[in-house]
Amino acid sequence: MTERPKRPRISFSGIQFPLFAAKPDGWWPCELHSAAFPAGLLPRLERAWASNPKARRKDRLPTWALTELLLELEPQLLAVSTDLRAGSWLRAMRPLADATVVALALEAWVCGHVAPHQGDVPWGEVIGEALNLQWKPARPDLLERGVRPNGTAEPSEAAYKMLATFLAAGWVDQGRRLGGRDTDQGSSWIMGPASPDGDRSVFLWPPTRLSRSGEQGYSTHYLRFNVVTLPHDERLLLRVVPHVARMAATQPAYIPRRSHYEPATATMLLYAPSGVLRGSERGTLLRAPVTVTGVKDGMRWTWKPGLPQILSRLPSSELFPLPDQVREDPARFASPSEEEDEQASKSRAFLQHSTGYNYFKEDEDSDDGGTRETGGHPTGTGFQPIDHLTVFEALAPVLEEHHLVPITPAAEVKPPSRRLPRKDTKKGVEYPVELWHATPRTADAVHLVLTRILGLEHITAGQDDAFVSCYRGEEFSVRLRLATPGLLLGGWPRATDSDPDKRRRARQGALEERARLWQDAFPPGGRPVGCLIELEGPGYYKAGRLEDPKKPLKYALPSRCNRLVQIIKPVNRDPNPDAKSAGLHPFESTEVRRQDIERITAALLDLLRQLGRLPTIPPLSGTAPLEVSALWLAHAGPHFVPMLLRMRTDGTATGQLIPSQNHPVEPEIPIELLPAALTEGRGKVKRTDQEALTRFLRGALAEDDTHDRLFIARAATLRNKGMWPWLSNQHITADALVWPGVSLTDPDAVPVPRTPASLPGLRIVRINDDTNELPHGFGVGPAPEAAEPAAGLKDADDRQNQTGTRPDAAADGATDDGASGAVNDGEAAGSIAALPELPYGWGRFSGVARWNDRGYLAINPRPDTSQLPKGVSKLSGPGNDSKNGQNPTSLHIHASFLQDGDDPDQLALYVQTLRRFHAHTTKATRLPMILHLGKLMEEYIP
Repeated sequence: MTERPKRPRISFSGIQFPLFAAKPDGWWPCELHSAAFPAGLLPRLERAWASNPKARRKDRLPTWALTELLLELEPQLLAVSTDLRAGSWLRAMRPLADATVVALALEAWVCGHVAPHQGDVPWGEVIGEALNLQWKPARPDLLERGVRPNGTAEPSEAAYKMLATFLAAGWVDQGRRLGGRDTDQGSSWIMGPASPDGDRSVFLWPPTRLSRSGEQGYSTHYLRFNVVTLPHDERLLLRVVPHVARMAATQPAYIPRRSHYEPATATMLLYAPSGVLRGSERGTLLRAPVTVTGVKDGMRWTWKPGLPQILSRLPSSELFPLPDQVREDPARFASPSEEEDEQASKSRAFLQHSTGYNYFKEDEDSDDGGTRETGGHPTGTGFQPIDHLTVFEALAPVLEEHHLVPITPAAEVKPPSRRLPRKDTKKGVEYPVELWHATPRTADAVHLVLTRILGLEHITAGQDDAFVSCYRGEEFSVRLRLATPGLLLGGWPRATDSDPDKRRRARQGALEERARLWQDAFPPGGRPVGCLIELEGPGYYKAGRLEDPKKPLKYALPSRCNRLVQIIKPVNRDPNPDAKSAGLHPFESTEVRRQDIERITAALLDLLRQLGRLPTIPPLSGTAPLEVSALWLAHAGPHFVPMLLRMRTDGTATGQLIPSQNHPVEPEIPIELLPAALTEGRGKVKRTDQEALTRFLRGALAEDDTHDRLFIARAATLRNKGMWPWLSNQHITADALVWPGVSLTDPDAVPVPRTPASLPGLRIVRINDDTNELPHGFGVGPAPEAAEPAAGLKDADDRQNQTGTRPDAAADGATDDGASGAVNDGEAAGSIAALPELPYGWGRFSGVARWNDRGYLAINPRPDTSQLPKGVSKLSGPGNDSKNGQNPTSLHIHASFLQDGDDPDQLALYVQTLRRFHAHTTKATRLPMILHLGKLMEEYIP
């Protein structure tokens, strides 16, 4: 094989974030029509809502549900306001020919959300009499925006809710192309579903069918347009980001629940080439949510509440297939045969894939036990740097026609050193660990990890009837006890009573009995013990119709046995030295596979993390060591579980929960004791108890202290629901702190901000990790042939530098996987379409880029698991669809509140360092260490 010539390293001149900004004098007027909500109907709805015993906010109608219904069913609507008193409730290009869909959606919303307790009221007749939409012409400017007092852009409602839709419609109607696979014969772009948030997508159509090792699925790409703002930036900003859409081709076997308190849900995408409702609309996709119950062949799908009553009365109800029919045979509805009814063959329905879904493999014989094999989706996730930049360059001339221009590259904030600070942990600590196992090879793997990976010396000791091994090292030691719980780790029969209440009580009784047995066999000691438990996967227990003990162990052992839990699968497979995958090779000539050693290492390190083995917080550059704290806000159904986490300068990590009625006093406790408190149900507060939440949050800022401290505020949770409005983009003002819970929109109560001088030692950094608001980032520079040897940004985290010409994408494609180019017939497998060349050098970047004086965008290094060369494009053809790309998502860091003499650049670099400053993993995390610890604690909230 001929080796490819090495590509020259690029000196990057800046960091390109694929964003577009409206020109200062740009404007885009559009002709449309708007209608107000029926004024006579609103007072009656408000009275009905106020009398609803289940209403949480009596003064606020649940208009979000109505907005979702209308956008799911009426493609002609451009925007739906959640404010029913607004003059423009509905917006459309032209007045709706009939208001059937609006009337049906209103009726379903009222009966299902507003007044389900008033079953005797003929709401259909009431709405029919009141609904007389008066459409008025309007000419809003889609680029209209103002500027908030803090210097942040304030896009108009038209810009937020409709700009993305107009741009998406223009892309489809004008037949735009990226220049890759969308140039294939028969390919085109169609409109995606509307969104209450105003974003809009265009989908490349038709999708491609893929196969891999028996797994089947459809996939395509879509471009998502949405308007965003960043603090202290006066520009209206637009993101256009490529995404992967994955759809099912075989019957789903498992769809996970995303909440303990809600049933599982899935999303169907419905498509008709000439419109879904009237046959004369632009081809578009509609989003149709379904509720899921059961697993495998016992799974059932139903429309979400309210939809069945609407769909049965629509003019084209036959275009909406029954959800359970789509579940049974997704391929039939994704690609109807020509022999079917002509009208039915036009429409298509797809199950949209999401993480965690499993499907029955196609044409797979069942095993001896009659069980069919299941698998995931063959399509890989993510895109490549070349794909993001190709989209960026392709959109530039198109958007410039509408006065939207690419932003200029940002500059890197160079750290004093590329190396991380030394990760020091507490010295001389011995961590007690128990291994509950049944497989001898699992014990061997744990021994190998402790001795060869962690470098501890093995010392054997006997103690009563339990065999105990000591592993000692220079920094810490582990005392390992082998335990044999036997049948205590087995599953127990599921409750089968037909009555839900009896079934729930029987299940609770069985759980309580098993927890008592665990407590009797393993009584609690004086300090927490790490418990490494070997259990089979969930399929083992489902096949035997048994309860899976994993979650009960997590919820029972910390509080009842003072044990922290880490679950591992048995190590029971032989290594294969001739395997293609290095993970299947033997580890250092042992009988254990490398990948088993890797997962046991990860489990042991995480267990030590739970026991308190954490790195001492590093000092901020140029200052004395400072305390770092954060508040993690977990969700538990109708409750919040706020956790205040602190890492002190002496290496101590603590946690504190909010006081509740059952526990009126919650002291600060070592972080290893927090799981026991959470499993006891402590620290819960009602979502509506804003006063308690803001009081706890204000106490976390320690306003009476004077020592150096940093509070990291996560905007994605704390800025909402009136908890801390100051953290929102439109309000946050540097060094002018407004306390949590204080309104910034009440004209009669203007707050007086606090200054750093009045709060000595306090520093606040706001981070925003919402991927829907933030751009990706890439290093760019002159093309290599024109590059000069000047000092610049080095692509230090990627050794595969781009030279300005693309590698042979087909050579890097998925040669072992089958791909058909389209749902119907399609192109040859692995076909490659040429993409236009980029006029500059480019590559991956990690580090911090300065956006403005107080705002920064930070990108983590590429993870080791991402090995696909950055020049391999997933836009060029289906040959690479099964490969996983890597999207370099940014984190917005805002130096919000600083003391005199602080350098915002150094504080941003410090927060970025905390994303990689872990003792239990070498992977960089999305959130800084202190918040990442809070996220990990959620597994102990029952």
